[in-house]
Amino acid sequence: MPGFDWTIGITLGLLVYLLTYYGARYAWYRKLEQNKLGKIYTTGIGSYLMFFIFTWVLLATLSQQFHIP
Repeated sequence: MPGFDWTIGITLGLLVYLLTYYGARYAWYRKLEQNKLGKIYTTGIGSYLMFFIFTWVLLATLSQQFHIP
C-alpha cells in the first residue's frame, strides 16, 4: 500500500497496551497475588493482539476503499 506507514500503527498499539497495562495494574490489581496477576496478563494479551490486528486490518481496508490518506 503506497503511503501507508505501518510503524505508526505498531507504535500506537504498543503505547495503548502499555498505558492500559499499567493503568489496570494500578487501579484494579494492586492487591492480587503475583501468580494470579501473571495469569490475568497472559490471558489478556492474546485477546488484545487479536483485537488490535482486526481493528488495524479493518481500518486499512476502509481507508483503501474510501481513498482516505
